[in-house]
Amino acid sequence: MTRSVPVLMYHYISRWKNPIAVSPELFEEHCATMARKGWRGIGLDEAEDFFIQGKPLPDKSVLITFDDGFLDNYVYAFPILEKYGHKGTIFAVTGKIETGETPRNTLKQVWNNECSADALPRVDQPYVPHALGFDERTDHFISWEEARLMEKSGVVRVSSHSAWHKTVFVSPEYDGFFQPGKRSRTFDRVDAEVIWGLPRFKNRPRLSNRAFIPSSRLMDAIRDLVPQEKEAAYAFFAEADNVERLKTLVEGFSKEELGTYEDDMAMQGALRQELAEAKATVEQKLGRPERSLCWPWGAFSPDALSIGKDLGYQCFFTTNMGANPGGCADHVHRFKAKDKPASWMMMRLQIYSRPWLANLYSSIRL
Repeated sequence: MTRSVPVLMYHYISRWKNPIAVSPELFEEHCATMARKGWRGIGLDEAEDFFIQGKPLPDKSVLITFDDGFLDNYVYAFPILEKYGHKGTIFAVTGKIETGETPRNTLKQVWNNECSADALPRVDQPYVPHALGFDERTDHFISWEEARLMEKSGVVRVSSHSAWHKTVFVSPEYDGFFQPGKRSRTFDRVDAEVIWGLPRFKNRPRLSNRAFIPSSRLMDAIRDLVPQEKEAAYAFFAEADNVERLKTLVEGFSKEELGTYEDDMAMQGALRQELAEAKATVEQKLGRPERSLCWPWGAFSPDALSIGKDLGYQCFFTTNMGANPGGCADHVHRFKAKDKPASWMMMRLQIYSRPWLANLYSSIRL
């Protein structure tokens, strides 16, 4: 019986150089080595039974997870998992899942000589040039049809990573202003009305924080000064005098005039909507009950956990390292899979399959 189940946390399976990307070649090395060493990537249903009920699992069981639902998980990870006899779980942001009806090509079609590598979707580079002169981020996500195909295969389960993976403003402190330009992060959208020229107020994950709401007076004053059409806004910020005028405008507001905080009822309503929408969408689109939730950024409040349980979620996945004994469903630990050789991966599997060693190692790493 497995005493602690290691849970791997991947994001991109892509040749794009990024701290949370693992190349498809290295991911295949991870999967091949795990299989050769007797490790088995289990299904989410098996893992849920272990985490919720303590139902025994074979030794060398591992749960392989992917956050966000990027298209490369379907193009590269899905066929590689199938090739080596593993199962995996994609925690997808349901509001980002695409609606295309025709499944796109995967690495399996390349292996079978059904298409060339050039016919695969563009998943190794998320940036494309924008007409205004900066690189624009265009991450692509799996579609519902592809999710159904993966679930039908029995290889990959698609589950909830919230509806939108948004942040909220959390204080009147700010650094700079919202303006057209290159986005550095995939999930940088704020759960609020954001206009060009709005101060970049300090923000944190939606599911763990009370929102600070910019005042209507501030919003109206900014709209009167800053054009809201993208090209015109870009031109506005290209002029230093315009930026100084905007700074002077905002500095004329006291902290109290910049905005207010949402009350308990509004906050809990927003949490419920975010979690309920994701669960209902998965169940409606994939035709089965949904028991698991993976917290965006691993962040949640006691209110969010309570609401999640009330909605029927039973198993909650974090981004914290640690042991996973049976019955740990309220706080399943995961460790980040890195773009490193399989020998690195195998050592971590040994660590996280032993409760005392997993807890010791994770405490040292904090």
